[in-house]
Amino acid sequence: MHIQRTLFGVFLIAFLSLVLFTVIAYFNLQENAALDRQEKVSLQVLKSIEVLFNNLEDMEEGAASASSFHRQTSLSQYNAARELYPKHLQALLRAQVTDSAERYQIKTLSGLTESFVKTAAMVVSGTGSFPSPDLAREQLQDQLASIKLLVHAIEEKERATLYANGAESSVRSERMLTIFTAFSVFMFLFFMTTYLFISRNLSNRSRAAKVLKEKEQLFSGLFYKSPIMLTLVEVSTEKIMDINENALLFFGQTREHVIGKSVREMDIILDPAFREIMFERLQHDQKVQNLETQIKARNGRIRNVVYHMEQVFLNNEKCLIMAFEDITDRKMAEKRLKESETLFSQIFYKSPIMKCISEVDTGVYLDVNDNYTRFFGYEKEELIGKASTELNFWKNPSDRSILIKELREKGEFRSLEFELKTKSGELRHILLHADLVQLDGGECLMTAFVDITESKQAGDFLKNMNLSLEKSVAERIKEISDYKYALDQAALVAITDTNGRYIHANENFCLLTEYQPEELLGQHYSIIASDYHPAQEFFENHNLTASGGTIWESEIKSKTKSGKFFWADTTIIPILDASGVAYQYLIIRWDITAKKNTETALLQAFEELGKSENRLKQAQALSHLGSWEYAFDTQQTIWSDELYAILGTSPAETEADFSSFLGFVHPEDVAMVEETVISTLNSENVSCQYNCRIIRKDGEVRYIFLVFEREPTVPGQPDKLLGILQDVTKERLAQMEKERITADLLQRNKDLEQFAYIVSHNLRAPAANIIGLSDLICTLKPSTPAFMKSINGLKISVAKLDAVINDLNNVLQIRREVNERKEQVDLYQLVEDIKTMTSGLMAKEKVSIQTNFSDLEKIYTIKSYLHSIFANLISNSIKYRQANQVPAIEILSNKKDGKNIITFRDNGLGIDLTAHQHKIFGLYKRFHFHTDGKGMGLYMVKTQVEALGGKIHVHSRVNHGTEFSIEFDEAYT
Repeated sequence: MHIQRTLFGVFLIAFLSLVLFTVIAYFNLQENAALDRQEKVSLQVLKSIEVLFNNLEDMEEGAASASSFHRQTSLSQYNAARELYPKHLQALLRAQVTDSAERYQIKTLSGLTESFVKTAAMVVSGTGSFPSPDLAREQLQDQLASIKLLVHAIEEKERATLYANGAESSVRSERMLTIFTAFSVFMFLFFMTTYLFISRNLSNRSRAAKVLKEKEQLFSGLFYKSPIMLTLVEVSTEKIMDINENALLFFGQTREHVIGKSVREMDIILDPAFREIMFERLQHDQKVQNLETQIKARNGRIRNVVYHMEQVFLNNEKCLIMAFEDITDRKMAEKRLKESETLFSQIFYKSPIMKCISEVDTGVYLDVNDNYTRFFGYEKEELIGKASTELNFWKNPSDRSILIKELREKGEFRSLEFELKTKSGELRHILLHADLVQLDGGECLMTAFVDITESKQAGDFLKNMNLSLEKSVAERIKEISDYKYALDQAALVAITDTNGRYIHANENFCLLTEYQPEELLGQHYSIIASDYHPAQEFFENHNLTASGGTIWESEIKSKTKSGKFFWADTTIIPILDASGVAYQYLIIRWDITAKKNTETALLQAFEELGKSENRLKQAQALSHLGSWEYAFDTQQTIWSDELYAILGTSPAETEADFSSFLGFVHPEDVAMVEETVISTLNSENVSCQYNCRIIRKDGEVRYIFLVFEREPTVPGQPDKLLGILQDVTKERLAQMEKERITADLLQRNKDLEQFAYIVSHNLRAPAANIIGLSDLICTLKPSTPAFMKSINGLKISVAKLDAVINDLNNVLQIRREVNERKEQVDLYQLVEDIKTMTSGLMAKEKVSIQTNFSDLEKIYTIKSYLHSIFANLISNSIKYRQANQVPAIEILSNKKDGKNIITFRDNGLGIDLTAHQHKIFGLYKRFHFHTDGKGMGLYMVKTQVEALGGKIHVHSRVNHGTEFSIEFDEAYT
């Protein structure tokens, strides 16, 4: 520290000396600058006055010559001098002369010059008060002489000033050189003296440093290797000066990260008041002992420590040595002991389980909790000091003796079931746990039990529900089995995989094809192909249609094992997986060989009857087959009597031609008939056949089958068209009934699959939960929180199982009630009834319902089913409305293609059909979760629509609303 002060003094003296020398040099330079300015002013005066005098001489000479000799050159000389005169005079006047006498002389010179210029002007112009020109010129010369004397005086003064300034500048320069030399010698001697002084001090310092190092090594050993956590802190700045290894390990820091940082920057003390308490004790006692606080240790852990602090002085600075000890484990042990005592008290008195402590021998109650008193209906004071046998708690008094005996043998028992009586005499089932404990040197009985009365009742209820469910499932399975039996008896049924190989064939199929089941299974369906149909086009159409998920129908000619041919009306139904892809095909065939033989026979009969009119009419009448022919040359058409009979008209009422025939064709079939006939006539085809509907005179709708062909051309004769028209109404209605039955069977099969899914998933989950929770309860102590949680879970699972079974009963009820009496239902009135029922909700949500039933006002159906369908769809439109729009619902009805169609539209949230197309009508399927729902509504709607023989379709876009279309055949409504 001494050498530092010495160096500071040396540099201060050197700095002050340099400042003094600089100030002297500065003032010297200022004086030299003033002399230089004076010198410049003198030179400017000398130059200006010389130029001005020369200008005046030129002016005098030009004026005198011009006055005497009147020369033009002299006049020009005068004028030029006069023009320059003001400039030279101003230059003299602008000179910054500081001497007042000299300034007066210059001012006098300026006045004489002005007077001289005026006199010269009068001389040149010949004006003025001069007696003669010569006198004027003499006066002009006298004035110039006076000016010259004054100019000489000013010049002499300025030259004297220049000489004096030069002499003074030389003296100042010599004096400055002397000062600089003296300053350099002084600084050299000063720094040499300082060097010798510092060298001697450094030698002494080296010896002192060696001693200090030895002391530091001793301190380091005591400080850094100490098992106690130590920190050295500077009091004034609170910065950490040093820290030992144990403290660094405790904080999880490195020495470089800690040294130099303040305690505040380290942010390790959690209590903001700790610093104030610490400094208050330091000021009072000069040390701190046993001061506890919480700090942040390694990885942010909060630890409890106790501090000890002592003040020391290092390098004349007040510092603190801080020693601290981690007491977290000790504090935690004390806390756990206290919590354990509190916990036991809470577990016993606040436990939801009934608990008591009693004497083993006498059964006298020593203590009971609140739930124990509530269970029996007594106050605590009524129980303490009395025995359970005295209060008549046991249904069987011998139960307590059995309990004590088993306890003495085993020391404890768990989950024994007993029946106890409350104060009111009510019997309750309990599950009891008991232990023998020692209290105050005496043997006591600690018991805990839970009330399982509701659990046992729930178990009995569950058992009854399982029996009911098994009965419902058995009834459903029998119903489906009956349908399968009916289908097997009436049709030829087979199932193939996606490659067309048989995996199932019923008995009727095997009998007709003459193959044994083992011969068919694994074979391709082409095993019965007859080569009658064009293979490529026909079967590619079948594969494309069925693989796309669409039902394919056609009449196919096949061959038995023995080579016999048979015809079958074939329906191929794709069976889809969850993603909508076909993985199997159900093939249902109806043997129509007899029908096809009849048609063939009729065609043959037609050819034969062409030769005999009477036989033809008889055959037509028998087979409801009319004939016609058209001649291209005469454009004449001939209808047979049976054709008139089929149309319900007569030759007198109707002219035989194509336009008259079109008048009987159903309006929806007219375009098809015209297109078919015209395209056949314009092509090279020789024959054509089609089906259509006609409306007879009496309004009856009939189905007909029509075939015509060109008569082979005879050379020299024009072509003819020959055709037959057969009334196939009975066959068509039978076919429609068959298709309805087939569709119903398929739907019931789907329902069975859905039902099986529900049984295997929706019932299995709560049933599994009930079984698991029941097993868990048997292993738990009633005093544990998990026991009560399991009881509550058991109740929830039973409630869920009950809800699922109720839903299944509702679904089955729809199928059982399908034969409910049908009636004419007024659609307008039906909607009004629903509006009345939901008037509160509709008014709250400002729902708008628009209806248009002008095309179809009434429908013949089951009213309760149709009411449920309408109510569900209207309720869904309101429930799943858009938040920023008023709900708008539109309900329409119309007739089209023999169908009665009812359409529902709304402006609600809509459904993403891309993601949910195949599960939109599934049971428990929901697509919006912002409101309550079970996913039953659309499933019930579809089930009821199909139960009424109808179909339902949906079109929807997200945030653009939804449209449901319900179709019923006119024949069934």
